[in-house]
Amino acid sequence: MARPEKLSPEFHRNRLQELYRHCPDGLILLRGELSWYRKREFRTFDSTYADFNFKQEKNLYYLTGIEVPDSFVLIDPKRREVRVYSDWKGERELQELKKLDYVSGPFPAAQFLHDVWLRSVDYSVLYALYEPFLEAGTLYGKTGALSGIFPPGMAEPVTEETQFAHKLAEVFAGERVVSLYPVLLAMQKIKQPEEIRLLRRANEIAVQGVVEGIKAIRPGLYDHDIAAVMEYVFVRQGSVAPTFAFNIMSGPNSFLNLLPLWSDYYHLDRQMNAGEGVFLDVGAEIGYYVSDMGRTAPVSGRFSPEQKTLYEAYLPCFRKAEQGIRPDVTQRDLVKICASCARNELHEVHEPYAKAALEDFVRELESHSSLGHYQDMNVLGAGPGDDEPLQAGMVFAIEPVLYSKEQNFAVFLEDLVLVTDGGYEVLSRGLPYTVEEVEALMRQKSIIEASDHR
Repeated sequence: MARPEKLSPEFHRNRLQELYRHCPDGLILLRGELSWYRKREFRTFDSTYADFNFKQEKNLYYLTGIEVPDSFVLIDPKRREVRVYSDWKGERELQELKKLDYVSGPFPAAQFLHDVWLRSVDYSVLYALYEPFLEAGTLYGKTGALSGIFPPGMAEPVTEETQFAHKLAEVFAGERVVSLYPVLLAMQKIKQPEEIRLLRRANEIAVQGVVEGIKAIRPGLYDHDIAAVMEYVFVRQGSVAPTFAFNIMSGPNSFLNLLPLWSDYYHLDRQMNAGEGVFLDVGAEIGYYVSDMGRTAPVSGRFSPEQKTLYEAYLPCFRKAEQGIRPDVTQRDLVKICASCARNELHEVHEPYAKAALEDFVRELESHSSLGHYQDMNVLGAGPGDDEPLQAGMVFAIEPVLYSKEQNFAVFLEDLVLVTDGGYEVLSRGLPYTVEEVEALMRQKSIIEASDHR
């Protein structure tokens, strides 16, 4: 199946105009991604490097559409000019560059700093793309993700973007180097129609993968069997890659956080057993935009009475929170809706294991200020603060989890939602919600069965 068209030149032209309005006082200087060969040779340590294909630095691509490897970009707001510098010789990429009529070049890479020097006299600052270290949380940026890895006595790790900013400050000692990161976050909060188109397609692909994954779940199969089914669907439908490593968490693995899961060589791959639950947490990437969604399913194909009780106590709370999404509501409001429903459910259940799980669920909900995370080119994308009102065009995932250690079972639903003028639209449409829908899906023939039959 053909991949959808990526962002159009008109989209990037619009984003540049917005950038000029935000940054009239400085030159904007961006560093593109290295080609695969240079990346392999020059970057011996990069915790984020898993894709052997070239993928442009996301923010540079978002603003300009330039996909020439080994490039630097100078954006001059006063002259409304975008200049690319690269010694890349690949004909296909250079032909694609010519289609961007708002970009001039490529000029020799050695000319980049010279042109910055000539033009910087007209500006008070130089903007560079780096995330200030103190703003980076554990999972919210490479600087934060790398902190704590190095032993005492070694310097704090810095990202390539930060090294680039440091070098600019060193070469242009009289200039003030300012992070472009806050500007980009502000620009990316509200998704443009073309972004929504790609997010919708990324979710359509992931939905098909999750549906086929659920169909394939059977006792005796391994987590990697389900991952293989979903990866087949993703690639067949035109996804360039999963958003992250497939999280198939069965049995006791349902209770793990992501750090030990991602730290395991085999991704804690295990054989699924009858009576267990499993939840799938996956996403697909298309045109630089990503999805993230998931569902819980019973390995046996039918929920046990205890599992069904837990699932049906959780489901109305998930749905009420989702149905509460609309402009002017905050993320914290959605948490309150979900927690209030869970308290009401406490009065409806009588089994001690269910009461204990719901009590824990309420405490867990109230310890957070949101039910999930925003999403765009990044699985942890740009959005407002948790106490700021939602606006039409914002996109985020909701993913509360109810755990019952006594039953060795976790209930997990995750949807990706677009805020609209009148309320919300579920971009991950097509996934099962009820116990009956999950079980009906699991009775259908799976890709694995069809393949084995052939």
